[in-house]
Amino acid sequence: MKNVNIGFIGLGNMGNPMARLLVQHGYRVYGHDIDPNAIRTFDCFGGIPAPLTELFENANIIILMLPNSQVVNQVIEEIISCLGNELTDRNFTIIDMSSSYPLETQRNAHKLAQLGIAFLDAPVSGGVKKAATGELTIMVGGNREVFDKHRELFAVLGKQVFYVGPSGSGHLVKMLNNFLSAAHLLATCEAVHTLSAFGVDPQTGICIFNHSTGSSISTKYKFPEFILPQTFASGFSLGLLAKDVSMTKQLLRDRGIDTPLSNLLSEIYGGAACALGKEADHTEIFRFVAKFFDEERKNSNM
Repeated sequence: MKNVNIGFIGLGNMGNPMARLLVQHGYRVYGHDIDPNAIRTFDCFGGIPAPLTELFENANIIILMLPNSQVVNQVIEEIISCLGNELTDRNFTIIDMSSSYPLETQRNAHKLAQLGIAFLDAPVSGGVKKAATGELTIMVGGNREVFDKHRELFAVLGKQVFYVGPSGSGHLVKMLNNFLSAAHLLATCEAVHTLSAFGVDPQTGICIFNHSTGSSISTKYKFPEFILPQTFASGFSLGLLAKDVSMTKQLLRDRGIDTPLSNLLSEIYGGAACALGKEADHTEIFRFVAKFFDEERKNSNM
């Protein structure tokens, strides 16, 4: 795999550390992002900044790490347009490592297959810290043979790499993982604010939860690292988590299913993103939940 050129589109909080790892492992990586600061960072560690046309011309593998399916769809259309008649003559793979909508992923896979382009959906979990160390969890959907050909590449980026199933499966599992994470985080925020309301030290409560059945990634990692110290610096935005929760609700509705929890989480996270801003860290949902307790305290003092 080291003799292939990689195009990396989307050099944000996750994309740049992932691209850096590929460069450090000897890959030639062409990169593109609309943010000049991201491009400068990419250039500093040995990446090759390139306009999309140059990237498409040189890369055998294109990795997408983009905000949503709408942007992914636009880039895929640009790839198809730029490659033109070369499509059937190149050993070419697109790997969408974004958190995309599973049904859009299936449509893109079908469209690209008709043009002779291999396509994998391979979203990741683990955050910025694990992106930098190559310890991400990667969940891959698509053709099994195509996945097997790219194992070496995935092994650079992830410690746990899972083949999930046909196209869209990786994005489905990632979406549901973030749905569960959002539910855990929201429940923990309410629990910790309740501790404070009753005069119990949140640190003590979190410690007890972590030795009991209430433990989760929120109690073990997010609260000790980002919320209780009030750094709110996980590197994953509230807007992106709200998007993932909303996608779960939409996917269920597209299949004629209406569930109360998906509706409730979508409403709360959407409201938090509007109130705090989409670029706020997702751990700042704790601040949003605080307002409900502040209102209760005001009413009790009246």
